[in-house]
Amino acid sequence: MAFNLTVDDFDPLVAYSNYGDWQTPNPQDNPTWWNATQDVTGSQWHQDTYHLTTVNGAQASFNFTGSALHIYGGTGANPNYTVTLDGAETSLTTANNTAGRTALYGNDSLPFAPHTVQITNHGGGLLLDLFVVGTQLGGDGATFTNTTVDDRNTQALSFQPGGGWTQQTGDNFFNQTSTYTGAQGASVETNFSGSAVWVYGDQVNDHGSYTVYLNGSAVGTYTQRSGCANGYAKSCEKLHGLAFFAGPLPQGQHTLKIVNAGTNGQGQQTFFDFDYLEYTVPSVWPQLASTGTSTSVSGTGTGSASASGSAPATTSQKSGAEGVGAGTALLAAVAGVWVARKLVG
Repeated sequence: MAFNLTVDDFDPLVAYSNYGDWQTPNPQDNPTWWNATQDVTGSQWHQDTYHLTTVNGAQASFNFTGSALHIYGGTGANPNYTVTLDGAETSLTTANNTAGRTALYGNDSLPFAPHTVQITNHGGGLLLDLFVVGTQLGGDGATFTNTTVDDRNTQALSFQPGGGWTQQTGDNFFNQTSTYTGAQGASVETNFSGSAVWVYGDQVNDHGSYTVYLNGSAVGTYTQRSGCANGYAKSCEKLHGLAFFAGPLPQGQHTLKIVNAGTNGQGQQTFFDFDYLEYTVPSVWPQLASTGTSTSVSGTGTGSASASGSAPATTSQKSGAEGVGAGTALLAAVAGVWVARKLVG
């Protein structure tokens, strides 16, 4: 059964070649806007975030498993960028668009398999907002049951070492708590049976790399460092970042383990934050999942944070710096028509 996975430009699943090449808003200014409507935020951008660049060669990459991919964002009057999918490059230079968020790339006829995409700016202005992946989490006619596991559920979750994790409270966390660690090698582990799993946690510029293991095998290394290009600091917090997604998975029990690196290689302690996870059980399992596991993203990334959807559930269970300089003109160009329409509409 088809399902669209939405990945925000701030999510750790998106990797950027150089933080300094991109300008972003500071999500800490409006911490609840990851879940707010456009009427509240007044912003056309998904979760009120974006990555904006005018740097030649600035690149973002994303690995996924699916049969369709769409990339959304904005361009200035003279776009010049390439999209490279599984090594095949497409040059996009003629679609002048100044009407706000637009489709930067789309492909609905991919073989259902793992893919790698890179989008590279070549001198024009480029703004990234979100990626949408067409995948499948169940067989034809399937219904879904979603189970949410909160960080407080220590029966389902094993935090190791026991003294290496700290639970914090706050109104903006799921169920008002989140658990974090700065210890090297500290891990959180759980077992589940589902066709997909999502892991969420907040991102801050003093967070860092973590490695995800699925059924004993390392499937990717990511970072919870946030997207603002202001260096190592307790700043630029982005809540509800999609730290990991895997699916479709074969029927049966799976073991998920996340290990914090705890250092950025420059003698600075880095943190990992676990807020909650969600897994999906279909009434009909997808046929392709029986051949093995696949993840939406794999490999090492240096991305930034924020969200995704989950499968529609028939039953739900619960346990337990704004762009400046040259980029400002581009942002004004891609937003200008939308702002005018909003004001008069």
